[in-house]
Amino acid sequence: MDAVLEQLLEDAGDLPKEMQKEALNFVRFLKSKLPRSRSQVKEHRPNGENLVRLLQEASGKKMFSHIQDPVAWQQDLRRDRPLPGREA
Repeated sequence: MDAVLEQLLEDAGDLPKEMQKEALNFVRFLKSKLPRSRSQVKEHRPNGENLVRLLQEASGKKMFSHIQDPVAWQQDLRRDRPLPGREA
């Protein structure tokens, strides 16, 4: 058995039952973060390909056709606004 696993079992065995349950839950949480198989590991592709695809989809849907003046729309988006709960 691996030394780390042996130490883990020894230390967990010294804990009260309730804390052992917590340790078990934490181990299960860590396991849930692992990919289930190699096929679930995300393929690393440059984001540019995804961006091009998304922009093409947006273009086909005419998502921004309601904007009459793009410059004014952009300026309005960038305008500073007071944060909720803070004095202006």
